[in-house]
Amino acid sequence: MVRNAQTGCLEEAFFLQEKERERLAEELHDNILSRLNLIRLNTDIKSSHEINTDLKKSMQLIRELSHNLTPPDLMEIELADLIGDYLEQVNRSIEIIYLHYGLKESNLSSEVKLNLFRIVQELITNILKHANATSINILLRISLKYVILIVEDNGCGFSSNGSYRGIGIQNIQSRIRQIRAVYKLKTNPAKGTKYIICTSAKSKQKL
Repeated sequence: MVRNAQTGCLEEAFFLQEKERERLAEELHDNILSRLNLIRLNTDIKSSHEINTDLKKSMQLIRELSHNLTPPDLMEIELADLIGDYLEQVNRSIEIIYLHYGLKESNLSSEVKLNLFRIVQELITNILKHANATSINILLRISLKYVILIVEDNGCGFSSNGSYRGIGIQNIQSRIRQIRAVYKLKTNPAKGTKYIICTSAKSKQKL
């Protein structure tokens, strides 16, 4: 039983690594390289001001990508602050309301902190790419026993009965399994999407 559980954790870790690589390749090709190529092709027809604006947008995307890939200092900063710092780097073309309250995080394990932080990154990325939302509400609540994370947008939503198992959703579900969290997704077409995640606040014991 223990060996099977350890094997399962390793498989989840490898899965996440591969999906992170796939996402990085997709971001570099579809967003950054495509934008830079368009800038190169339009140097003769766009003004210097327009080219400068396009370059700044590309630089912002690179900064966001770098921020997403950089491992956070889990020992020096609390989860609430990690999320807050990340949200400061997000393109503010969309309204983001972030609330957090509860106890200090001394009882949170690094595993829980890292996976919840990466889940927030994944959710925000998905919303910005696909939801056509104008606002995002994020709530983080920490108690003695539990951590609750809620991320809600007012975007286009989707049918929960249909196929929605994209790379982003798979990554989120894998991270949820790693920290043994309870996960609920509420969504309907044209009615936005709400993600609710609850996990133990205690440090996870190794099997």
